[in-house]
Amino acid sequence: MSRILALDIGTKRIGVAISDPLGITAKPLDYIINDDSVYEKIKSLIEKENVSTVVVGLPITLKGFHGQQVEYTKDFVEKLKNHIPNVKIVFIDERFTTSLAEKHLSQTKKKKNMKDYIDSLSAVFILQTYLDSLAFGK
Repeated sequence: MSRILALDIGTKRIGVAISDPLGITAKPLDYIINDDSVYEKIKSLIEKENVSTVVVGLPITLKGFHGQQVEYTKDFVEKLKNHIPNVKIVFIDERFTTSLAEKHLSQTKKKKNMKDYIDSLSAVFILQTYLDSLAFGK
């Protein structure tokens, strides 16, 4: 069975989460450093995990505006498409995922370790939102 991968695109790191084979739950993976080999790293992960869909968080502002980070994310995805032409890519509004991840981690981790988990936990919230929308038809 194929899986669904979620990416929380940042200029330095990319948070990553993956679904279980049934597409019910999301789990975090290690973040990926956003460097010159980032597209090959993502492509390799997609091939290794048999991913059919990539969900990308779109960082729309709280007022609904598309700022610089939205443009950066869209440009990143356009370049990514050249490396994974046969994989479906879906954007999802990620407005509250980072704050949810920070709140969750502040209750479970020491502050000095939070930055190591925040990106991938944000990707988990992005992916779980998408999986829930599929399950509940929203």
